[in-house]
Amino acid sequence: MITRISTGIEGLDRLTDGGFINGKVYLVSGECGTGKTIFGLQYLRTGLERGENGIYISGDEKPAHLVTDAEALGWQLGDYVREHRLGLLDVSPFFRDMRAGKARDVDTSTVIADLARHVKQIDARRIVIDPIAPLIFKDESQPGLREYIRSIVFAMEDNLGCTVLITSGTPSGTSALSQHGVAEFVVEGVIVLSIRQYQGRRTRALFVRKMRCTPANLDEHAFQIVPDKGIVLGEVCTTCP
Repeated sequence: MITRISTGIEGLDRLTDGGFINGKVYLVSGECGTGKTIFGLQYLRTGLERGENGIYISGDEKPAHLVTDAEALGWQLGDYVREHRLGLLDVSPFFRDMRAGKARDVDTSTVIADLARHVKQIDARRIVIDPIAPLIFKDESQPGLREYIRSIVFAMEDNLGCTVLITSGTPSGTSALSQHGVAEFVVEGVIVLSIRQYQGRRTRALFVRKMRCTPANLDEHAFQIVPDKGIVLGEVCTTCP
């Protein structure tokens, strides 16, 4: 029996047969400014409103700044932090041994064990890692890169008991789905965010590129970022280039 949880994105659950499969890892991919962080915050906020505690792991900005960003949208996440229902973590501690020259890579088992400890502390059910790149500290040319990323994803599914959302930035003008070109193959699903020219103006768009065990809708949908609601899907971009 497959159990699904809401993505929190208005209109997206309908396109994905009810949302994400519980306990799996999903990738949200897109260029700078397409809405990846808002997607992650919205996903966590929906869970908190439903009694599902969450953890946000930030790699690009200080965790405390996320609360301020959320407040700009009308989301009072600070209350959940003070109630110990939302954990805000900085990814940088995982790199201490590397910076000290004691290790060449991030130790997957150490990362997962630390995450599992935080999950247990607040009984988390949802995790966002924004972005995943800092945890993948291997050279892209190394033959073990695919297996390294696979081990991280599978370890999260096997040991955390959470539905995990990871994000990955992509270079402008490319068709890449993740920074290293590997994560999209091992995750359960991939949602691509982009900026398109549509009806004479630029708009953000969402496309469900991959969704295992799900008869996902393949249309590309324009979306807006609306105060209080966040990402709201609109019409199909029938003329998006």
